[in-house]
Amino acid sequence: MNTTRRTLLKWLAASVPVSFLPKSWATRHDDIRHILPMATDSSLSISVSVERPKSSLFLSVGDIRIPGNKMDSKGRYWSFTAKDLNPSTSYNLQLSDEDGGIGEPWPLRTFPDRYSEPDSLKLLAFTCAGGGDGFGTPSIQVFKPHTFRQKLFEAALLEQPDAAIAIGDHIYFDLRGDEHPSFGRNSKWMKLFSGLYLSLLYGSFDRSKAIIGTPNEEVLTNIGDEQIADLYGTRFKSTPIYFVSDDHDYFENDDATEDLVTFPPDDFSRAAHKAIADLYYPPLPDSPKPEWNRNFGTFTYGRLFEATLIDCAGKLSLGKDARLFPEAAEDWALTRINSSQAKHYALVPSHPMGWTAGKWREWYPDVVAPEGFTGIVSNELMSGAKRQLSAKAEKYLWQKGWWEQHQRLLEALGKRRHGSRFTFSGDIHAQGAISITQSGEMVFDEPVKSVLVGPVSTSDATWPSAARGVPAAQPAWLSSNELLGTNEVNGFTLFEFTNSEVRPRLFNCGGFDRSRNEDGRIQSTDEILI
Repeated sequence: MNTTRRTLLKWLAASVPVSFLPKSWATRHDDIRHILPMATDSSLSISVSVERPKSSLFLSVGDIRIPGNKMDSKGRYWSFTAKDLNPSTSYNLQLSDEDGGIGEPWPLRTFPDRYSEPDSLKLLAFTCAGGGDGFGTPSIQVFKPHTFRQKLFEAALLEQPDAAIAIGDHIYFDLRGDEHPSFGRNSKWMKLFSGLYLSLLYGSFDRSKAIIGTPNEEVLTNIGDEQIADLYGTRFKSTPIYFVSDDHDYFENDDATEDLVTFPPDDFSRAAHKAIADLYYPPLPDSPKPEWNRNFGTFTYGRLFEATLIDCAGKLSLGKDARLFPEAAEDWALTRINSSQAKHYALVPSHPMGWTAGKWREWYPDVVAPEGFTGIVSNELMSGAKRQLSAKAEKYLWQKGWWEQHQRLLEALGKRRHGSRFTFSGDIHAQGAISITQSGEMVFDEPVKSVLVGPVSTSDATWPSAARGVPAAQPAWLSSNELLGTNEVNGFTLFEFTNSEVRPRLFNCGGFDRSRNEDGRIQSTDEILI
């Protein structure tokens, strides 16, 4: 709808009684760009963006009218929190500004009381939904077009999940310590060309300035509007969705070479991560510290299911006591594993347990190296060299403390947690399920199940076999049994919980071979039992 029509529509709405206008004319649908909600048993949090800046924005939750918190400098991005709500209650929500209602009302339900015992839960999980809309070259596609991803989302939502968890990489715009990204790191001319192209398309950051209230804000919203607001739109407005961050959400890939080490993130990367999160999606509830609600949180669905959600990138450390996340957060996670009263429990780190693709920031030492090589190897992308996964070569700057943290978590999950327990995650661009029987010297009497939930936007250049030259595989220091083969496909997982069992259904939506013209719809489904 163009500006002239918007102006005419507003003038007509002001001059003609609303009851005489067609329903579609009585509300202003065009103002809402995206809605992403989060729920607990007693609260609802909503992130909203609108097309045109507002001086104020309100959300009605039933009879409660809540003023919005403006998250940007212009008034396009707003957040709302409704507290002290009743559990297991469907509320009618309505956005409005000083001129009246915006869009249609919509329903959103709170979760069951955290001490109750609900009979069932359907939980949707996916990973790696970010990336430019169909970004690539004429011959190589880096990210799927939005039409593919949105068909995948629509197929997932047809399953009527009660909630969703989006695991990491909601944004791909790797800056590599610079003011704008480059694509084609092994070619000087490709770096130059892609850097210029992307800076013209989105703008360039000034790393010496703040994000909000400076020209950096427009660059950030150019990226976020495409990769989050335009992708999700209002599809999830009645489906609470929890966003877990990972490396790309800090505007960097987890790289470690002699020339550049991207993590721990610098001040600008942390600020960019926080700004994207604040503008586009709600914070996580029940984090170990209030200020960590963009890194860690808890998904609680009565006493049926609990999940501990962990960002393995933003607070990563190197050195003597290296961890993928800090000691205080680890202690919190171990406490939840040991003391959760939920019938089913899941550990959800942003980087998976049970797979390696030779990436630097993994729990595991495996690296992509020439056959038989035992020296130091830097993490490389698109090298084109013929190599294989190896734990005999030394991965540059890999930290054994990451593995030690992995062992502490897996020991608690596999040996001390009583009752149903498992882990699921994303990051590695594949889908599959395994049963971990041994980790290092640790042997599990009852194996720990691990699920790769499936990516959303992956295309030609971003499959592990393309980017790294090898598909994801079992780490050398683990032993596991395959429950479902690891496949480079886009897709999602629907976990179906009852009091007695957990049944993950893994939906394959294809996308590896573009010659097959798969469009994001479901190609096949596999079911396993946890």
